[in-house]
Amino acid sequence: MNRPFAPVNQARRPFSVCDNMVSVRPALLALCLLTVLAVAVACGGSDAAAPSPTTVPPTSNATPQPPTATPAPTPEPTPAPTPAPPPTLDFSASQPRQGGFLFARLLYPPGGLTEATVEFDGASYPMLPSADRWFAVIGLDIYIGVGDYPITVKSGDAVLAAGTLTVSDGGFQYESIELPPSSIDLLSDQNAVANERAMLTQVFSRFTPERYWSGAWILPAPGPITNGFGLMRSINGGPYSPHTGTDIANEKGTPVAAAASGVVALARPMYLYGNVVIIDHGAGVFSGYNHLDSIAVTEGQAVTIGDLVGFIGETGFVSGPHLHWEAIIGGVRTDPLLFTQQPVDP
Repeated sequence: MNRPFAPVNQARRPFSVCDNMVSVRPALLALCLLTVLAVAVACGGSDAAAPSPTTVPPTSNATPQPPTATPAPTPEPTPAPTPAPPPTLDFSASQPRQGGFLFARLLYPPGGLTEATVEFDGASYPMLPSADRWFAVIGLDIYIGVGDYPITVKSGDAVLAAGTLTVSDGGFQYESIELPPSSIDLLSDQNAVANERAMLTQVFSRFTPERYWSGAWILPAPGPITNGFGLMRSINGGPYSPHTGTDIANEKGTPVAAAASGVVALARPMYLYGNVVIIDHGAGVFSGYNHLDSIAVTEGQAVTIGDLVGFIGETGFVSGPHLHWEAIIGGVRTDPLLFTQQPVDP
């Protein structure tokens, strides 16, 4: 027989969702904890701000492309420099005569050359620079043959230019003279003659690498020209020999001037030439003043065209008072009057 349900006299306690939790399944327990946590967060929030969610960019699985190369600019072609014109050789006289002179000129760009020489008739002549050219003064010997001669300009072993120089006849005259034996006694001392020649050769072999004169020369003294350059003369029936200068006759004591500017290279008594003054005009060019009565300059003295150098006399091997005037180029005696007549600048 069933007993009727009898109420238990027992106080009731409030119901809790967590009552009898040990008997609830784990899944329900976890759900309960999450619910409690959510309620706690909602009801009692913290003062700290919740961190912002971080957005993670999606990862791309695409293969990275190599960087695109920037093409280099096309270089502008550099224009080739204009080649310098070849050196040109010309002469101040087209057909210089025996005993004459000329300028050999090499047209060459400034600064493009350091040295040059002219080779002509077995001799070498140093060239000097002047503006857009190089030049050398060349003297033609009295005895050089008439005709064509090769002429070459070199710098070291290199040939810069070459040409042909035509030498014309000097038209020299011949004469025979008779002198008393006493007048030619000086010629008998061969040692004295040889020593004088050697001294003059040494002076004329010098080369000053600059030009002291400019423009035409002047006559060094007044008076008539009694004997010209190149006159072939036989003394007392002897062999003919050339007159190597120009004779200007005048009274003893007549002033003699420098025909052009330069430096006195020699000023002293000589054996055959008497009292002598020689002026170095530079570039291998000299002038000589011979048979002077007295000398008015000293060796090493600079002179200007027209300066007094001495006085006409009759010292040395002479027959009367006169000035024997000479022009010497590279050791070659040439006609001094040409320096007063033809162009004398390169």
